[in-house]
Amino acid sequence: MSKMSSVKVSDIYLYEGKIYEDQFEEFDIFKNIIKSRDQEDAFYILDLGVIIKKNHDWIKKMPRVVPYYAVKCNPHPMVIKVLAAMNGNFDCASKQEIQQVMEVGVSSDRIIFANPTKFPSHIKFAKSVGVEKMTVDGKCELYKIKKLFPEAKIVIRFRCDGNSTVARCLKLGIKFGCEPGDEAKELIQLTKDLDLILYGFSFHVGSPCVDFNAYVRGIEICKELITFAKSIQCNDIKLIDIGGGFPGESEFQIDEISHIINDAIKDIDPTIEIISEPGRYYVTSAFTLASVVHSKKTVSVGNSLKQMYYVSCGVYSGFIDELLNMNSRQPIPLSNSISDKKKYSSSIWGPTLDSLDCIIKDVLLPEFQIGDWFIWKDMGAYTNTVACKFNGFMPPEVYPFIRKSQWEELCAIIRLNV
Repeated sequence: MSKMSSVKVSDIYLYEGKIYEDQFEEFDIFKNIIKSRDQEDAFYILDLGVIIKKNHDWIKKMPRVVPYYAVKCNPHPMVIKVLAAMNGNFDCASKQEIQQVMEVGVSSDRIIFANPTKFPSHIKFAKSVGVEKMTVDGKCELYKIKKLFPEAKIVIRFRCDGNSTVARCLKLGIKFGCEPGDEAKELIQLTKDLDLILYGFSFHVGSPCVDFNAYVRGIEICKELITFAKSIQCNDIKLIDIGGGFPGESEFQIDEISHIINDAIKDIDPTIEIISEPGRYYVTSAFTLASVVHSKKTVSVGNSLKQMYYVSCGVYSGFIDELLNMNSRQPIPLSNSISDKKKYSSSIWGPTLDSLDCIIKDVLLPEFQIGDWFIWKDMGAYTNTVACKFNGFMPPEVYPFIRKSQWEELCAIIRLNV
């Protein structure tokens, strides 16, 4: 069993966010922030209640699959603190991420070092703090670990990509994961020959992924590899890691995937722990972004007019999915006072001087004015975490908040865990 979290109620409250009454709507929160600060910079609001609910839903719907939050997806301190306070576990990819979660009281047994290609210094650090579980997908990594941390618990990662024709999905298999056949078996044998601890197997179907059958394929491969491992007297397999890639948009319901995974794992030895690495699932819908129209112009395109809007955020400050053609979010006007309902061909550009800094092109929108605010939903995954200061424009600030009933629920969870 994992050790209990040392995060206290007082730790969670150490931030500049607000506790709102339950009836407060997101739009009211945005308007309060804009009014109180008289600002033109883009900013996020972080609804901590969403993260609490997502965690509750996961545990209820997939009780055997233990979530290890993928820190890389969004390392905002309040996300880490809230999950740690709920006795959460973490998937870390570097020394820095391990340090961040351990600083809020997360014990080493609640961390998996899920980077198949690790800096030697980071392996040494993991050893020094007792983070033993780590992924491997090649022979060189096994030799490196044998030299630096022979007591580590080896989790062999194989490739299992989701169907990219189903959705726009980053194929992680082009970079990580051994082939699940002979190559995986060779790594199993080498782990044994090096007298290392073969602890389990892992895969990652890509992110985001809605080809849910990919998880089933990965689980079946894990079963086959466990059988092979046992055939060469590697009998101490303790872990199956089904990776991440789970959607987290507002409309996504975990029921869409839970019954598929629950059915796939029902006959797995109960002594084997099954974990996952959700990132998007927890934070996508928890973050909402606001940006202001700071400039505009109208250009002629043939016989028609096109509106060009320039807003206070762009592909370098949150919209990397748009740059990679993985998403096409639509703005929601903060104000309902638009009198002209006619729609015009429009493009929305970010604030930098780069012509690639375009959020959306050639969509039909009503006409907006300088000073109008746009709201962008589902902005929590790989947004602020990869933002930069290009052209001197700072990444958007984050304003955490929680509603009163959810705050009381979180406090009760913390008291139960301490």
